[in-house]
Amino acid sequence: MSTSYEQQHVEYPSRKRMGWLAAGAALFVAAGFFLMFSDSSDTGDSVISAVVGLVSVLFFGLCLAYSLVKMVKKEPSFIVNEQGFVDASSYTSGGFIPWKDVENIFMYELMGQSMIGVKLKDEQAFLDRLTGVKRKLMTVNTQMVDATVSIAQSSLSLPLEQLYIMMVGRWKRASEVYKPGQHD
Repeated sequence: MSTSYEQQHVEYPSRKRMGWLAAGAALFVAAGFFLMFSDSSDTGDSVISAVVGLVSVLFFGLCLAYSLVKMVKKEPSFIVNEQGFVDASSYTSGGFIPWKDVENIFMYELMGQSMIGVKLKDEQAFLDRLTGVKRKLMTVNTQMVDATVSIAQSSLSLPLEQLYIMMVGRWKRASEVYKPGQHD
């Protein structure tokens, strides 16, 4: 579901998509438990199965918890307004990012999934405000693609292409308003 106001556009997570993500994660958690507790004739195989199972349970358990929380909470996953955008669409979301900090906005594909990439003028300042695992994941993301922030379709109801057009339009309008040297 999305809501549009004159000055902002608000995106809420798609409950249907979150439901599918939760179901998929639950299947991988179940498979992980199966691997952890299955009897194997070879001791080496059982240790490997147990480790793979544990990793599966931990990772997909977190994915399951995250998707269930997103389904239950009524918080926006993405907001676009005249000042910038607020990204709360994933665990590695960037929070509020003003248009004046944006260097480029582009579409790209990663592992068959279309995404919106946002390159910031000062990536390091952005990464410095993050902590722990989130900072590490965002750093890896910036090394994989030339985007500081990546926005996926999975927790948005508006088609990604429409959100991209909206973001680029607002960014360009804001860039015209805040040209360097005009407001000193």
